[in-house]
Amino acid sequence: MSRRRYIYEEEENTSRWLVSYADFITLLFAFFVVMYSISSVNIGKYRVLSDSVSLAFLPKEYNKETEVPTAVTTERVPFSIGIDGRSSYQAMAETAAKVENRMKKLINQGQIAIRGNEKWLEIELRSNILFASGSAELAPESDEILEQLSQILQDSNNPLYVSGYTDNVPISTAKYSSNWELSAARAASVVKLFSETGVNPERMGAIGFGEFRPIVDNSTAENRIKNRRVVIRVLAGSDMFTSRTPFADKAVKASIPEKAAQSLQVKSLQPGEPARVFQ
Repeated sequence: MSRRRYIYEEEENTSRWLVSYADFITLLFAFFVVMYSISSVNIGKYRVLSDSVSLAFLPKEYNKETEVPTAVTTERVPFSIGIDGRSSYQAMAETAAKVENRMKKLINQGQIAIRGNEKWLEIELRSNILFASGSAELAPESDEILEQLSQILQDSNNPLYVSGYTDNVPISTAKYSSNWELSAARAASVVKLFSETGVNPERMGAIGFGEFRPIVDNSTAENRIKNRRVVIRVLAGSDMFTSRTPFADKAVKASIPEKAAQSLQVKSLQPGEPARVFQ
């Protein structure tokens, strides 16, 4: 008599899909965490990292005091990394800290204000601590203030521009027939003193804005005092007003690929024809 064989079939596990589903959810969660971290980049730290990497990959034979790296346009001349290799953010922050330390009393009195970021530093001075009303001659008490600023600013080679501003009260004297002339003369007086006290004149410029760039409305005497000011701007980027750089003894030329340069042609304009740049 033959024995009947019993085959025991193992029951199918219907919950195995949960393992794949859990893996999928985990990967999806990791994906969104990465996306969130990318969207929350700290711009300041990113720029510092970018400048540091750029400095690290400069040619080893590069002399940062006399040469400009090859194949670098004027927009990336090493203003951004500073004369001593610091990032622009560090350079601007350190200069601002020096000014704040030396001018603390005037800052607390509201006579001087400091603003800026990794691209520029702005030092604003009220005109009444530098000049008499309607005059562009520096007052004797202003010499000490500007000489202290000069000592700080002459440590770098970054472009520096001094701008003069006035209120909207018309002026017409034997020396200055308009606020344009007065504001430009005041800016020039500050630049001249900086030059005499050690700041390289090749990196400086004087600009007069007259009454046309107020920071507040000129409706009150207090507001007009605020608008009468001199602003010193130190740029961390390239100098837009010149093809020369304080970091080099020769003019800087933008690196343009040969094929691209050949395709650029300047066409003369016919009378009445609209202006165009390159075609």
